[in-house]
Amino acid sequence: MKAIKLHITIILLLGYQVATSQCFPDRHSTTWFDGWVSCETSVNPNSTHGESHWIMYDFGYQYVLNESKFWNSNEPKNLDFGINEYHIDYSTDGNEWISLGTYTMEQASGESTYEGVDGPDFEGTKARYLLITPVSNHGGSCFGFSELRIDITDPIEVIDEEDGFNAAVYPNPFVDDINIRIASLFEDAPVTYTLYDLLGRQILENDFSLIENTTTYNIPLNGEDLATGIYILTLTQNGKQKSFKLVKD
Repeated sequence: MKAIKLHITIILLLGYQVATSQCFPDRHSTTWFDGWVSCETSVNPNSTHGESHWIMYDFGYQYVLNESKFWNSNEPKNLDFGINEYHIDYSTDGNEWISLGTYTMEQASGESTYEGVDGPDFEGTKARYLLITPVSNHGGSCFGFSELRIDITDPIEVIDEEDGFNAAVYPNPFVDDINIRIASLFEDAPVTYTLYDLLGRQILENDFSLIENTTTYNIPLNGEDLATGIYILTLTQNGKQKSFKLVKD
């Protein structure tokens, strides 16, 4: 049923290099600045964790998260900075958080051949934001790890044959224009976009053609002429339709 499925790897933090000639292609450096380190607590984006050490990632879009791999702090003099027990939370909006679970990570070896450890399998969790909150480390005065890698599936690229196309709209709320990310089984068919107010009155209608190797299109909605409030945007292609609720700031 899924006609297109693209797997991507998100590499988070610094210092990941791939060298096919290496005997240890996933090895991590032993440099102290090759990663994330926190030596002071601050207010956690997830209020249930209070003031803590934490790091939050914003992927920019919602992705489908799958298997992960961690590299703990690998600088030989500060191996005890490496996190031990840690929470993982995820969110689609950065405000409401869902706990994936609490996990533990082994201390790194401090060697240049260190290849990291398997992290949790997100099992298709959809998220835009990822929050890691260490609970304990391996005895050091600071908390850190070197790198996180997550295999993802871009949901835009997962198309059900019955739907014909998949799309996402951002920013939302919007001020003037919007962007449409779209992937379609019908690359030669134009896409019509129509904007309605909450009373069902048509505000505007136009169309655009898909361009090869392009997934994002800027769409002018003439926001300066629109009142603040909620609107409905419909996208139609080859007889298939999707609707989105937009908020005008």
